[in-house]
Amino acid sequence: MKSIVLLIFTVLCFNLSAQTEDYSGNYFLHIDGKDGSILDYTLHLNTDNTFQFTSFQKLIDIRGEHDKYNYGKGTWKVENKIIKFTTEATDLDKKHTMNFSGSTARLIKKSPRDTSDKVVPTALQFYKSEIFWIANLKLILKE
Repeated sequence: MKSIVLLIFTVLCFNLSAQTEDYSGNYFLHIDGKDGSILDYTLHLNTDNTFQFTSFQKLIDIRGEHDKYNYGKGTWKVENKIIKFTTEATDLDKKHTMNFSGSTARLIKKSPRDTSDKVVPTALQFYKSEIFWIANLKLILKE
């Protein structure tokens, strides 16, 4: 009887741990333009459910080079496999001006049922954001 209870407990624990995904990590996108311009985005999803976002843009036009940084921070949580971002008023300051409240994203990765040799890098895809250039942004997990 004891071994049956232990077996059931083990199976339940395994099932619960198998359903828990780890979303934390460092996600990035880096694009070098032909004209020397650069777009560099970095998102850190920390294990304590906080995040930091950094955007760097090096633009080159007739006026010369222009470097622009944008920063954001706040908290994130997962509901039904959707990552929801929140920025509180206390997260905003002179440096961190981006408000991610209302932004949502999904984790994209290769299905465990896909047995092909196709390589699918794990990525975070934003679907909704009040920051127009964040909506539809896809960032790759840095392993």
